[in-house]
Amino acid sequence: MSNKFKLLLAIAGVIVFWSFATPIFEFPDEQAHVESVEFLVKNNRMPFGKEWDMTEETMRTQTFLGNFRDNYGNNKYTYHPEYHVEYTDTLIGKYEAEIIALRSPSNRDHYVAKEAARYPRLYYDFVGLFYRALQDQDIILRTYVMRLGNVVLSIATIYFIYQIGLLIFNKKSFALILAAMATFQPMFSFLSAGVNSDNLHILLYTIFIYYCLRFIISGWAKINLFIFTLVIIADFYTKPQAYVMAPILFLAFILRWLVYKTFKVKWKKVLALGILVLIGILPKEGQTLLALVWRGRVPYSYSPKIASTPPNFLEFVKFSINKFYAQNMVWYWGLFKWLGIVLPRIWWWIANRLALLSGIGLLIGIFRTFRQTKGMKANLPIIFLAGACATYMFAIFWFDWQYAKGVGYSIGVQARYYFPVISTQLSIMLYGLLAYSWNKNSQIMISRIVLLFFVALQIAGMYTLLSSYYDLTSISSFITQASQYKPAFAKGNWWYLWGGLYIISILYLTWIGMVGVKDKKSFLDRRKL
Repeated sequence: MSNKFKLLLAIAGVIVFWSFATPIFEFPDEQAHVESVEFLVKNNRMPFGKEWDMTEETMRTQTFLGNFRDNYGNNKYTYHPEYHVEYTDTLIGKYEAEIIALRSPSNRDHYVAKEAARYPRLYYDFVGLFYRALQDQDIILRTYVMRLGNVVLSIATIYFIYQIGLLIFNKKSFALILAAMATFQPMFSFLSAGVNSDNLHILLYTIFIYYCLRFIISGWAKINLFIFTLVIIADFYTKPQAYVMAPILFLAFILRWLVYKTFKVKWKKVLALGILVLIGILPKEGQTLLALVWRGRVPYSYSPKIASTPPNFLEFVKFSINKFYAQNMVWYWGLFKWLGIVLPRIWWWIANRLALLSGIGLLIGIFRTFRQTKGMKANLPIIFLAGACATYMFAIFWFDWQYAKGVGYSIGVQARYYFPVISTQLSIMLYGLLAYSWNKNSQIMISRIVLLFFVALQIAGMYTLLSSYYDLTSISSFITQASQYKPAFAKGNWWYLWGGLYIISILYLTWIGMVGVKDKKSFLDRRKL
């Protein structure tokens, strides 16, 4: 078994356990995305407007489980994070038989309300492949199989984060630690394990960032133009945030041009990239692009003017900064159970202090590298990552501001909205903390401390999630409760397999991170990963 396969298997072991441990429809907006997949498979199109898309089966399932939302968006978990379904003393939930019986055509063909997501269809076509394999089965089995499709996307995302680490640090050991940090980040593990179109969007953005880095470092020489174009087009058919790729790509061009003064732009490739992307997105974005050209209207940065008293810009900036500091810097590390539970204070407090230190360390590292190399060439990759992260986060703020001007209130930005550039955030964090090292041994020590902290962060996140749903006083109690409202492969003794795989995966990722930074003759440096 190759080391690369072991790495991917270990990543899967962590994400799969999150997927199976979390009750159905308890991931962010999972029920809405499940409904979108089901509607697409049945009608070969996405729902639009005020069209009903929630089936009788989905509505009654959510009602049994307590997560059906009323007209105000509230359910039994709202303001009651202690709530969970009533458990039985067996492996079968109290209403499990009734939920399974809802798979009849009369319940699945009858729409009763509007709830499904209104995003482009590419993600739902992909997850629909998993759905179609068992589309005649009950909603519990269908949902958990769709979750496995998201696990595939998450594994690919973390693999490309590892590749980004190789470009930034030029060392396998640090690239492996970066991949482990992404795997162990509790909120990212949580989001990655559920049915959510963010997962494809995050993957495509991570690949996009990777290709931009390769261009900055090596020019067009090592760029597969076809794949690069395909990634950009695919994101337009996944999320509207694909438009933010334009300024990020422009930043990549500017940074390379500023340093490589004799750099000859291969205009044919630039033109080919632009034309191919334009052809690919015109069927979907034609009207939006036309409004941009003729009216100067920035895509998706406007909204209906229905607010009687739109907010003042400076007041909105203060509101956004306060929300980012007081809420999203906490939510970034873990937010579960319908916005009701976060990690214990000690964990997000330490994580945020490390993030602050890494920001200062980023400046130290850039200055040190500039002084040592007498130029900016070596700093280009990390400067690009910082710029790409700032650009994406500013785009989220700007859309929120445009929305607030129109309707009078914020869209409610959550920390997970920044995860499409999580590769940049974690890379900056590791780079910034390593900047405090004064020799090779101190660099090794710092990297190991960072790795071990993320291991602890992962365990704290998993414990927070499990303890909010299940009785953890004994293994038998946990297995009994965790098996309810789950498919057959997540019931009873199967939990020994998934739990064992989760523990082994954490130990393996920790081990390769620790060994990888030991010396150049370490296990991972001797063999091709």
